[in-house]
Amino acid sequence: MARVEQEKTDGPEAAGPYRHADPIVDAALNWFVAFQGGPPDAATLAAYRVWREDDPRHAQAFDRLAAMSGLPELHAATLAAAPPPPAVSPPAVVPFAPAQKIRPRPAPRRAWWGSAAAAVFLAVIGLNLVPDLTLRWTADHRTEAGERREIALPDGSRLLLDTGSAVALNFAEGRRSVRMLRGEGYFDVVSDPSRPFRVTGGFSAVEVTGTAFAVRADDAADAVVLERGRVIVSPLDGTAGGLAGGAVTLAPGDRVTADARGLSPVARAETGTALAWREGRYIFHQQPFAAVVDNLRRYYPGLIVVLDHRTDGERVSGNYRLDDPAAALRSVAAIAGVRMTTLPGGIIIFG
Repeated sequence: MARVEQEKTDGPEAAGPYRHADPIVDAALNWFVAFQGGPPDAATLAAYRVWREDDPRHAQAFDRLAAMSGLPELHAATLAAAPPPPAVSPPAVVPFAPAQKIRPRPAPRRAWWGSAAAAVFLAVIGLNLVPDLTLRWTADHRTEAGERREIALPDGSRLLLDTGSAVALNFAEGRRSVRMLRGEGYFDVVSDPSRPFRVTGGFSAVEVTGTAFAVRADDAADAVVLERGRVIVSPLDGTAGGLAGGAVTLAPGDRVTADARGLSPVARAETGTALAWREGRYIFHQQPFAAVVDNLRRYYPGLIVVLDHRTDGERVSGNYRLDDPAAALRSVAAIAGVRMTTLPGGIIIFG
């Protein structure tokens, strides 16, 4: 992949092997990493202020990093509300440690570990946005990355829970109800015409008496694939599990998705491919590179950061074992022509 050349900035010296495609973001990351090395000297702070005031976009980029991190040290580092400090008054210019004597030192140079730290920082931000703690409180059963678990439900039905998934159960007073909080589950339902079995996702509800099907739920949509039997899929109306009109009935091999706009047209699916995860495999044909990475991300226990999105739409095909997602990611990246770097701690960076 061709390296993205960066326009000249006034940030700390950039000599590392990685450069962000957006030069303003790249410079903001440089300053962020520079401030993590310890109390900066007056010359560094003065250079930062010149860079920050040179273009409103510089301040916006740095402030966005500071706001996302939530670190008071970074908020202080913006110096947005502070007047220019006296050149020889360390307490006034160093919000990090007012009582600490500042020792002048050379301006920081950007090294490979600086870029890596910035990438880790961005990845950690993304992970902190996921409401994982809420899932831990709400879920009755959940799986970690790379884990699959078979669960015997109270009515005798069985649930195979895929990686990174969570469900909440309600079998009180004769009910048979499962709420798919995140991820994917395969349900093999015991027939009981007097007690319909219901699975609710974020945008849809599936109701059956006895059948086998899979439901995948994420923040954007639900997907339902029927292997055998028949199910009725209804869109939710936005209330707590309330149904809207426009329900559809699926036959074996049918697939439908639901999002905030309602249900998609019913389509045919190759169940052996769509449900290959039950056997620990991921099979896909002519799928966008970004979609494949997002799916494999669910199986990888470490951090995955995509820094260059120009190849997101590159179409790829494959058949991979899910017990080695790193190898699958490496192979897919090679097919798509994307550079993949693995850092200490298992952090994967694309771009």
